[in-house]
Amino acid sequence: MKKIFNLAVIFAALTAAFAFASCDDNEDDVIDDFENGKVDPVSELQVVAGKKYQAYQEGNAAFTFVVESTAGHYADKSQVVVFQIENAEGKKDVEFTLSDAGSSYLMRNADGSYEAVGKTIADANADKVVMVLACANSKADYTITSGTINTTLAANGAKETKFAEKK
Repeated sequence: MKKIFNLAVIFAALTAAFAFASCDDNEDDVIDDFENGKVDPVSELQVVAGKKYQAYQEGNAAFTFVVESTAGHYADKSQVVVFQIENAEGKKDVEFTLSDAGSSYLMRNADGSYEAVGKTIADANADKVVMVLACANSKADYTITSGTINTTLAANGAKETKFAEKK
C-alpha cells in the first residue's frame, strides 16, 4: 500500500509540473495570426516607436519585433529605426538598428540569427533578407518593406516577407 501511495504522490507531482509548465512560443502565434486571417498582412509597413509588429516569410521562422525608437527622415536619408526581435528561434531580446547611413537591411542567417547588413551584403544574399528600411523610393518615414519591393533584391531572388501590427 505504501508503494501505491508513493507512486500516486510522484504521479501527482509530475502531473502538476506538466500542467503548470509553459512553452512561450510566439512564433506559432505569429503564423496563426497570418494563416487564420487575424491580421491584414502587407509587404510594406510604416512603423511607429513603441508598437509591436509581426513578420512572416515562407520557409523561415516567423518573428515579432518591437520598435523601440525612430529618428530622422527619409527625405534627407537620415532615418534610424531601433527595434528588438522577440522569440526568433529561441533567441530573445536581440536589438537591431536599421539606418539609411549604413545597415538598412535585416538578414536571417542559416543558424536562425539575424544581422543588420549594408547593400553589398544584402544584394549578394537577397534570399536571406527579411526586412528593408525604405529610403530612396519611400513616401513616408520609417517604412519597413519586404526585400521583394527592392528591384535589385527581387532580381537576385528575394523572398516575400509579410508584415502586420501585432494586436
